[in-house]
Amino acid sequence: MESAPTMKTSRLIAFDGWVLHADIGELVRDGQKIRLQQLPLLVLEELLARPGELVTREQLIARLWPKGVVDFDTGLNTAVRKLRVALGDVAEVPRYIETIPRKGYRFIAAIDGPVEDVALTPAVAPPAAPTPAPVVDPPASGERRVAERRDGAPASAAPSMRPGAIASRRGTALAAALVLLLMVAGAVWWGRQRDQAPAHGMTVRLSGFQLLSTDLPAALPQTVESELTAAFNIYGVVGVSSASAPAAGAVPAYSLGGTIQRDGQTIRVITRMVNERSGETLWSHTSTYDGTEVARVPRHIAVDAGNVVRCGLFGASTYHKPLPDGVLRDYMLFCEGHWNPSIREGHKALIPAQRVVAAVPDFSWGWAAVAGAYWKVAASADSDRSVEEARASGRQAADRAIAIDPRNSEALYIKSMVLDRHDWKGREDLLKRAIAAQRLDCGCEYHQYGWMLLNVGRTTEAVERLRQAYDMLALYVHTPLNLAQALVIAGKPDLAKAPFDAAIDLAPNARFAKWMAAEKATQIADIDLLVDPTLPISAELRAALVQGIRARASGDSAVKAQAVSALLALPETEQTEAVARVLGDLGAHQEAFQIAARIATADEYPGPSLFWDPRLRGTLADPGFPGLATQLGLFEYWKKTGTRPDVCSEETAPPFCKMI
Repeated sequence: MESAPTMKTSRLIAFDGWVLHADIGELVRDGQKIRLQQLPLLVLEELLARPGELVTREQLIARLWPKGVVDFDTGLNTAVRKLRVALGDVAEVPRYIETIPRKGYRFIAAIDGPVEDVALTPAVAPPAAPTPAPVVDPPASGERRVAERRDGAPASAAPSMRPGAIASRRGTALAAALVLLLMVAGAVWWGRQRDQAPAHGMTVRLSGFQLLSTDLPAALPQTVESELTAAFNIYGVVGVSSASAPAAGAVPAYSLGGTIQRDGQTIRVITRMVNERSGETLWSHTSTYDGTEVARVPRHIAVDAGNVVRCGLFGASTYHKPLPDGVLRDYMLFCEGHWNPSIREGHKALIPAQRVVAAVPDFSWGWAAVAGAYWKVAASADSDRSVEEARASGRQAADRAIAIDPRNSEALYIKSMVLDRHDWKGREDLLKRAIAAQRLDCGCEYHQYGWMLLNVGRTTEAVERLRQAYDMLALYVHTPLNLAQALVIAGKPDLAKAPFDAAIDLAPNARFAKWMAAEKATQIADIDLLVDPTLPISAELRAALVQGIRARASGDSAVKAQAVSALLALPETEQTEAVARVLGDLGAHQEAFQIAARIATADEYPGPSLFWDPRLRGTLADPGFPGLATQLGLFEYWKKTGTRPDVCSEETAPPFCKMI
């Protein structure tokens, strides 16, 4: 008789549809596996050990760092934030982890209970169903995965009876009822797996980048592979593999590779994603980088290719079967346009997105792509009429996507972006639905919710949301950039320097990097940066800003008055948000209000967020502010939601707070 295979076991704790494999640090829900890092795992274990009870910060710190750590609070906050990201939890309306201010945390969801020593493999098959669920091919030998979605259910062992035990009639009836309940639950589980599991593995094999120029470092291809591996976050659906060959099977198998060569003063990189089953190229892109910055090329490749591949394969994973090569090729083209750091180039995503839904009209994420493309069209439109037409078309496409799949978080968050720009309540409702539906690999729903909260003055919460987005996708230039801007508005310019630098490092080209360097210089009022003549700032504006910053430091009222005059002498096109900030810092509140009001009314970015900068606090007492806040939809939002901007909690709150 053959011996039974050796089976690995794990202690399981189940709650609200989640199952924690505590011994291996893995969360499973609906077939999706999330590997927790050590610190978030320890936090979760501590909270689950005392459900409903306060677990103090001191208790958690003692568990996480028994030998001490340099910055306990920051480390603990980060661990809790990452745990919430993994669970899709929302700090303001928690489903799992409640924050007890200045004390600690409490786990508030019901726990189904622990199951000891449950076999992980081989899994017990679920009850039979009329049609089988799609099967995901196993990884090839030697494969390294960052993340993957696959079918599978926690195995359970049938309880054994001691010899000679006789069940009572009541026990038999209970056992029969339990069996029936398990059969029904199994059938429900099976149906959900058929609806939610991807039809094929969302792993892309790194097939390597060939070095075509002998004068480039020989280790460059290996560095590219390392950067690409790091570009796919560990909580994501799409992962990467370093296997030498695709896994066996008939379903699509994707590979990513290309060539690198010197071309005159530049380095030319051709990146390709291929379906290794059919041999079809699904995406190909040629990029050129500064030939003097060879060390930065691997990061550029990881950013440019990683965002597009993640977008394409994540979307494809939501469809109930593999997308045809031609459809996925168009979807990848949409992703390339959608993730272009230049917002004005995003309109190029529309035509391929429209081709996708023409070919596969029941593809919900295809319709979300159409909505996203119209959002970018609206951002680059040159007339109010064109903007509104694009927004209306975007809403129609998003509604079509949501009708097909109400849990399409991409469609929900994109619809929030094409609503009336002052409908803050409507936008928040959609963003909350997106966060509650299913987590996106890009963290886009957290990113846009953070920016929306920043506009309505809920600055502290905004920073937290933008940090969550940054934790999930740090390699998209606008993620650290918006976090840095939020930190400035929160009155933490020193903390903003690191994300500003991260954004500059991610710039797709030198021109974009200089623009962001100018943004950093003006927002944190750094004279040493401002005097750089290569920044895209006119000489007149640079001189006026530097004069204003120096006048503020001097404390001399006459010098300040001269600086105010110099700033107001600039043409209107040069009177930017930076000018408004410096005027506010100099005490010229009325003049600062007029410039900030013009910008907030005309430009969606920065919108009303500009007013919450501490340097503009005096403008909130301007008699015109309540009328402006009404025009911008802020009072309506505050009253409908029962919220207030953070400034209204200050000891000397602005007068408008009494009107909420």
